[in-house]
This record gives sequence, C-alpha cells and structure tokens, in this order.
Amino acid sequence: MHPIEKLEEEIKYLHCNPTISKQGLSDAETKELYNSFWNIHVKSVIEYSKQMAKKYNANLDVVWLGALLHDIARLEDLEPHDEIGSEKAYNLLIEKGFDRNLAEKVKNVVLKHRCRKYPPETLEEKIIASADAMAHFLPPFYLWIVKYSTNDFPEFMERNSRKIDRDYHEKIFFDEEREMIEEQYSALKKWFDFKIK
Repeated sequence: MHPIEKLEEEIKYLHCNPTISKQGLSDAETKELYNSFWNIHVKSVIEYSKQMAKKYNANLDVVWLGALLHDIARLEDLEPHDEIGSEKAYNLLIEKGFDRNLAEKVKNVVLKHRCRKYPPETLEEKIIASADAMAHFLPPFYLWIVKYSTNDFPEFMERNSRKIDRDYHEKIFFDEEREMIEEQYSALKKWFDFKIK
C-alpha cells in the first residue's frame, strides 16, 4: 500500500472514531458529525485536488496530503484550524516518516487553504484552496452544516450567502473549475438570498 493511502486510512479512521466529543453533542452525535464530515467534505476535497493535480501537473503527493490534512485540526475542534492544523500536519508527517521538505510544503498548503491571513502562492496551495471551496458547493454540505449550526436561521442564511460569494470569487483560482460549479453557486445564491416579498 502506498504510504499516503495508508495515512488516508488512518485519517478516515479518526473521523469515524473521534477521540473527543464535540461540545453539546453526545458521543454518537459527535461520531456521526465527523463521519459525515469525512464523507461529505474531506473525500470531495481529496478527489477534486487529485484531479486538478493531474490536470495542472502539480506535485501529487503534496496535493494529496494537503487535501487529506487540510482540516486536521477540526478533529479536535481547534481554531484557527488552518494555523493549528498546519503544525499538526507537519508533525504528523514527520512522525510517519515522510520527508521534511514534503512535510514543509504540506504545512504551507494547510496554512493557506482558507485564503484569509495567508494567501496561497504555489500551484499546490491554490489547488487545495480551490478544491476546499468547490467541495462547499456540493448540495449535502449545507444540509450537513444546518444540522449542526448554532446560529439562528437569518444569521445562518446571511453568513452562508457571504461564504459562497467568497468561496466562488476569491478561493477558486482556476477558471475551468469556477465554471464547473457556477450552476451550484447560482442555485445556492438564490437559496441563501431568498426573501419573502
């Protein structure tokens, strides 16, 4: 088995068997939340990322590991998950015997995937940021979010309207990939901006 495939199985296991309980949720609800997060979000980011790595001739190992570990800090509910996750990803890769240079590149990918404080610069960093944003446009993602949201409904709608705008316009760095999800963006925009007249 390829070392990244082995690590992917370990990270999947952690999502299916979380070691902490999310505040306000039972152990069973926490397990369902993280299992769904793996299936709805992380797997999609991995798939989109690997497709783009091949398409744009990026370093597949950096992209695959970056996609796999981009939200690793969320398993412990830690924020800012990009900054904390980048350190966790680096340390995990070193512990698992991966090359330091590779681990450093993955660390930067995880750090920059949100495009907030640290904007992506390399091709691999832009691929993970784009894949993360694209995965937010899959229909189950917002059904999953609303299930676990603690925001009141109007705040939820407004916040996610801003989120999809930012994801679509600022986090997808490739025209073809933006076109790929344009229809979902338009549909979600109508949904989040809906007003009763």
